[in-house]
Amino acid sequence: MSLNSKLVVFYLFGFLFVFSGCVEHSKDALLSTEIKVNAGEALDFLNDLADDNPDNSEVFYQLSRVHFEQGSFERALQNIKKAVDIKGDYAEYHFMEGMIYQKLNRPDESIKALLLAESMGKTSQELYKIIAEEYLRVGMSDKAREAINRLTSMKPSAESFTLKGQIMLSLGDTAQAIDNFEKSIELDKSYIRPVVILADINIARNNNEKAFYFVNHLMELDPDNLDFMEKKGNLLQRSGQLDSAVQVFKHIASVRDDYMDLYKLSNIYYLMGEYDSSRMMAEQAFIKNEEFLEARLVIARSLEKLRKYQDAIDVYELIVESDSTFNLAITELDNLKRKVAYLWRLEQQRTARDSAIKNMPPPVQKKELDDN
Repeated sequence: MSLNSKLVVFYLFGFLFVFSGCVEHSKDALLSTEIKVNAGEALDFLNDLADDNPDNSEVFYQLSRVHFEQGSFERALQNIKKAVDIKGDYAEYHFMEGMIYQKLNRPDESIKALLLAESMGKTSQELYKIIAEEYLRVGMSDKAREAINRLTSMKPSAESFTLKGQIMLSLGDTAQAIDNFEKSIELDKSYIRPVVILADINIARNNNEKAFYFVNHLMELDPDNLDFMEKKGNLLQRSGQLDSAVQVFKHIASVRDDYMDLYKLSNIYYLMGEYDSSRMMAEQAFIKNEEFLEARLVIARSLEKLRKYQDAIDVYELIVESDSTFNLAITELDNLKRKVAYLWRLEQQRTARDSAIKNMPPPVQKKELDDN
């Protein structure tokens, strides 16, 4: 195929945008479909075209886009740099460059490219969102707030208010953060992110009533989400609703194979005074992770509550043998040994007292004097 024919095909498939138009609105459906469905063919075609037409910046831009969609960010960067070298005054190219740098975890370069795109007339929610995220990543919260204010003033959305709330949290302004998260939920009650954050804020503040409200909302949005169930279980445990907490964690443990769920069950059973169950759950947790000595600690405590003191001592000693710096286990072992020694002394005293009473000589009976 001749160069002219290739260029005709390129135009027909929508790979070239009209430079005099607004690039921001140039993502036609045909282009997106071709890239997503036939990425390999698109790359072959574009690479062939780039070889024949090395001064066409738009070819390298489209190559960059395809690589970006495929997650090949280094290759995407190589191609967008070629596009920028050819035509450096095009805002869309710098915007693409900024998005790629974000994926490559290079926030300073991402910010520089995005601000350059903005200075050339690029304005979009995605632009300000990424700028805010990157400023937040490098610890420049004030700059992030400026960017997010531009975003929310353009077109308020649930996502933009959530991002603004996160920025307010980073600035230590929890009240403003909460206000923005609530605005986000008002705009879109199905958007999970602000609900998660508000649940966590209220959990951290020990505000159980509001925490339950947001956690229950999460459960309505995604009933099968085990992380949300875990939040609910932790709240139930903290509020003293132990029977309900057990049911939640029993369900979680039946679905996912995680020793921590069994460990949490063991702790709840321990709080309920069901020491056989707490020991059994802790033993199962330890079987799944034999480096998790906290599970053995629950086993030892449960055995002590069951008055199986020597068994408890044996478990404590195994813990200390595995980790001689486990100070809590060392302290509890020492206390248990003192308790056992004290109980042994009490038993010895009781035994001696019983023996003394049993072996006391019969009382001396006075012989009554004969009146005669």
